[in-house]
This record gives sequence, structure tokens and C-alpha cells, in this order.
Amino acid sequence: MRALLAVLLTAGLVWITAGPPPTETLAANDLRGAAAVPAAVAPVAVASEADDVAQLRHLIAPGETFSSILLGEGVSAIEARTWQQAAAGAYDVDAIRPRHALVLTFGRAGHELRACDYEIDKYALLSMRVAHGQIEARLKAMPQLAAVRGVVGRVEASLATSASAAGIPARMVSQLADVFGWEVDLESDVRRGDEFRLVYAEVRDESGSQRPGDILAAEVTTHGRTLRAIRFENENGESEYYDPDGHAIGRGFLKYPLEFNYVSSEFTGSRMHPVLKRPAPHMGVDFAAPIGTPVRAVASGIVTFAGYAHGYGNQVGIEHQSPYASSYSHLKRIASGLRIGAEVRKGQVIGYVGRSGLATGPHLHFMLFRDGTYVNPLTVKLPATDELTGARRFQFAVLSHEFLDRLAGLTRRVALPSLSLVAPMDVLTPTVAALD
Repeated sequence: MRALLAVLLTAGLVWITAGPPPTETLAANDLRGAAAVPAAVAPVAVASEADDVAQLRHLIAPGETFSSILLGEGVSAIEARTWQQAAAGAYDVDAIRPRHALVLTFGRAGHELRACDYEIDKYALLSMRVAHGQIEARLKAMPQLAAVRGVVGRVEASLATSASAAGIPARMVSQLADVFGWEVDLESDVRRGDEFRLVYAEVRDESGSQRPGDILAAEVTTHGRTLRAIRFENENGESEYYDPDGHAIGRGFLKYPLEFNYVSSEFTGSRMHPVLKRPAPHMGVDFAAPIGTPVRAVASGIVTFAGYAHGYGNQVGIEHQSPYASSYSHLKRIASGLRIGAEVRKGQVIGYVGRSGLATGPHLHFMLFRDGTYVNPLTVKLPATDELTGARRFQFAVLSHEFLDRLAGLTRRVALPSLSLVAPMDVLTPTVAALD
């Protein structure tokens, strides 16, 4: 375990070590004072794992401020100012620094901001929560690594179903989809008898409660080939996944513009339009999801359109690195502050699923373009991107060797109940091993 801690630190995972807790301070600001913001008027419960919430981890870029980040994630200017004022008694959020993380927790139903955590350094955390209509801000010790755990299982239906049956939280299943999305279709590529292995961090907060952290390494064996991915921090301070040879996995684009759900209408070229009742082109992919589900930019780029586009309803268009562009349609609303010319980063929330325009139900219509021509977002062949070199390559080799050994050593069998995301009748008897 000691050796693994060393390579994790080398990889830049500074959150895993916690020193002496700082003296706790408390500040509060009444949300009910921001009367112009309906989402902030009603008292809101503190977010917990039982709540229907969505969590976003934002790596701060140079030039970004606390307020600009909140505005970019859809928080109104008045509410952002309320959160900044609430933090003042515990920490000056004007002092936030690039390459540090800001974790935002939103309620899925109304997309109200329920919690905000800023990783000050490897010892201290600014923790802000909504409780009884007020925002409470505290300085707390950073969560520390409680254990590194692993899961190995055999697929009985889809990989997503089987991973969920093994007790992996839905957020981690979505993360698994982001890791291997371009190599494995979680709904159709895997088949009965395929296997997956997963090593993840389990962290403990100051109250002593433990929760899953990020995927550290993963392996999927399907169609006679084995795919592996190891989490590592690149030169830009961003955590990416690389194959054992140090080549980035994911090709610079997320395959899914929202947390993995399911494809309800694939790229067909033409179909019977459900509203117009006549044949019409369908040059994209539909993702059915509840109204208000956050929609993510699949890659970094510049906003070229943000407004109402007739049959497409509320729509966002983004130009990425040449020759690619993308669009997101039928949104309930577009994220606050998003306008033509704005820069967005990969994974940033740009809007929320709706049914605006010609739509029979809530869904996201996602289109991808190459040189202005429609391409199938689920099958397009994108160019390879980042490759580790020099000292980072050497550091990665040490980390990769450790994690590949961990993945190979998962053997002990424990039966777990099914928690299917796709088909409730799918079952799996996985194997679980504690690696601490």
C-alpha cells in the first residue's frame, strides 16, 4: 500500500493525503435574501448520496474566477454573488488558483446549486452547503485515502448493467463510459462472458464516512481483446486516462454529451419524423433523459451559436479544433453566460435537456460535423491526441506497472445484488477484493 501511495502522489493526485485539520471556521449567508432568484428562495436540504443530485468537478483554468465558473455552469449572477459572500467568512474565493478543483453539486430537478467544495491545497478544503435556506461555509480537512479497492466481474448482459450490479455507483459507471466510450459501446459491443476489472480510490472525510472516489485503473476484455486505462495527470494539470503505452484514451472528445443513459434514436440519415409525420433527415443521435439533465460539451472549443433555432428549439453550437464542430438541440435552457464567442472546455455544462422545438418528449439531439458535413457521433473515427513523453512518461510507467499488477491480482469472489441501469433482470456474480 505504501508503494501505491508513492506512485499516486507522483501522478499528481494530491487529494489523497490529509494533514492536520485546519481550525474550522463557519460563515453563513441567507439564500432567502436573494429574492430575485427563485431557485434560491425555497429552503433546500443538504445534498447527500440519497438525494437526486449531479456533481461536476471543474479544474480551474488561468484567468477564471469563482463567479465566472459558477456563471458558466448555469448559476445566475445574483446567486453566484450570494455564494461568494457566504464564503467570505471562511475563505477569500478571489484567491482560488489554477489547476485546483472546484466541485459543484446540483439538484437534478431544478438544477439548483446545493453544495460547493474548493480544494485549497492537499490539506484544506473550503466546504459550502445549503442548510435551512442558508449557505454555510467551513474550512475542513481534505478527504484522505481510506483504501484502494477493486472489482472484477463477468458480463451477463451490458457492461453498464454488470458494473452497476457489482456495486459501482452510477457516476462511476458514467466515468467508465467516458474512459472506454470510443473503444467499447456499453450497450452493444460487450457480450455474455466478457470481463471487466476496476481499481478505484475510496476516500474518508473528517466525519469518518467513506465513499468511492475516482477510477484509478480499468480493464475490459471483449471480442478477444483487452483494453486497459490508467488515470494520470498530464502537463496541463488535467487528469486523463492513458493506455499502458502512455497514449491518451478518448481522442480529445467525450463520446456521450451527457452522463451515460441510452440512445433512443440513432444516426439514420432519414426517418419518419414523429411530429411532422413525413420522412425527414435525422443526422444525429438522440439521448433520452429527464428534463433538466446537464448537457456537456464533448470537447473544448468556441461557441458559434446559442439561441432558438426553430425546429431544433434551444440550441448550442460549438466549433472545436479543426475540422470538427458539434451542436446540442431541444434544450430546456442554455447555461447562463453562454454566448457566441465564449470559450468552453471539454465536459463543461452548456445547457439542460428539454423538449423545445419539434420534439415529442424530453431528449438531447446531438450532432457532430467534420468540415461542415454531418458524421455519426457514435462511430466517427477521431484522430489520436496526447502522448506522454520525457519525465512524465517515466512517472507514468511506474504508476502503470503498479496498477496493472493490481488489476491482475483481483480474484476473491463475493456475490452482490443487481442494481441494473439498463435491464432490471440482468444479474452478475462479481468478485471484489480490498487492496489496502
